[in-house]
Amino acid sequence: MQIVPNRRFSIQAATWLLLAAIALAVFAACVSENDLTPDQRAYTLDRELMCPVCDGQTIDQSHAQIAEDMKEIVREKIAQGESNGQIRDYFVARYGEVVLASPEASGFNLLVWLMPVVIAGGGALTVVWVLKNMRRGSAAATASIQNSTLADRQLEKYLEKVDADIGYGRDSAGISQTTEGRESGNG
Repeated sequence: MQIVPNRRFSIQAATWLLLAAIALAVFAACVSENDLTPDQRAYTLDRELMCPVCDGQTIDQSHAQIAEDMKEIVREKIAQGESNGQIRDYFVARYGEVVLASPEASGFNLLVWLMPVVIAGGGALTVVWVLKNMRRGSAAATASIQNSTLADRQLEKYLEKVDADIGYGRDSAGISQTTEGRESGNG
């Protein structure tokens, strides 16, 4: 027994997954820095700031002295009551925008943020277009086969009628013969 996937079930499952992802994103956006403990805020900022001397490491990953100093500054500024944005701005003013693990989505950086979405959307549209054309092609091939089978049957009936009109018949072996009993290939 072959199991055929239910298209309606697939659409419903995809819809529920999309709704769950949206709910998760909304819930994550609702958590403000005031809801976090100072240690949680420091940990979050440590993952958002890049080490200026290490290649591709945030300050929470790096063991360089400058990264340790930056971690200490983060904790001091949190204790002084500064917001996460103010702390990020402090490090950007000191080291430049390269210190941010996720640069602001503005200017040229906006293009970098939007390209994955554009590429994924284009890929999804391409897949839909290819599947649609494949389905259309298979339907055309099926119709062509059905039409050729119908044409073959009509041709066979026509040829039988022609054979009957001119006096050809078929013997039990399927060999065409004239009414005189000669094989069609001998004369």
